Amino acid sequence: MTKGVQTMSQTDAADIRETARRAVVESENIHDAVRDLVVRALSRESLTQDHIRAVATVVLEGVAAGALEGSAETAQGLREAAEGLDEAIARAAQASHLAIEEAAGRTDDFTEQDLQKAIGDLHALETLFQDLVISFAKSSSRATRGIVEDLARHFERVGTDTARAVRRATHSGLGAASAAHLPDLEDVGRATRGGLSTIAAIGSGILSGLAEGLAPGQGKPPPTSPTEPEDS
Repeated sequence: MTKGVQTMSQTDAADIRETARRAVVESENIHDAVRDLVVRALSRESLTQDHIRAVATVVLEGVAAGALEGSAETAQGLREAAEGLDEAIARAAQASHLAIEEAAGRTDDFTEQDLQKAIGDLHALETLFQDLVISFAKSSSRATRGIVEDLARHFERVGTDTARAVRRATHSGLGAASAAHLPDLEDVGRATRGGLSTIAAIGSGILSGLAEGLAPGQGKPPPTSPTEPEDS
């Protein structure tokens, strides 16, 4: 088990991994099923790098297992799943950007140091997905390693949604939120109410607003008892 996966319980990891596997085996639209699963899973805890990495890792493990037993051609199934994962992390990056903007307007609650750390974490997301795919390729089974390596080269060549989302946020700066790129999120303020104490938790609240707008049941991991996560 990787360090990132240790940030979630073994039960949660197993549930997400199995849901990802089923998404590849059973879903007609693998991309959307994986994307929706990841958005919901990410919204359950603060949007820290460790949490995003942990969710993405177990999802990759699940889709790799599902691709080998699904009806879709293995390479195509893995590619659709990876692109869905990429889009979900891109949405998390956009939610993090909106959270930073929300925090910037709450000077009594957040310091300049809090904001700078959150901005640094957002920048780090630019290469996170690509790094995860490369790392996963190295640890993949013989049956999928070549396919995942091809995927890594593909994303290196064409770029990733996550990197593009981070660059958009960076170039727009604070005060120019990319809310228009976040479908089904009509009220950012509603998502950030409730006394959330960290910028990463605010980001999770915003992403949760996205999850509420997803098609019922698609890629939905089993519920867990809600706890307010701490930023790391």
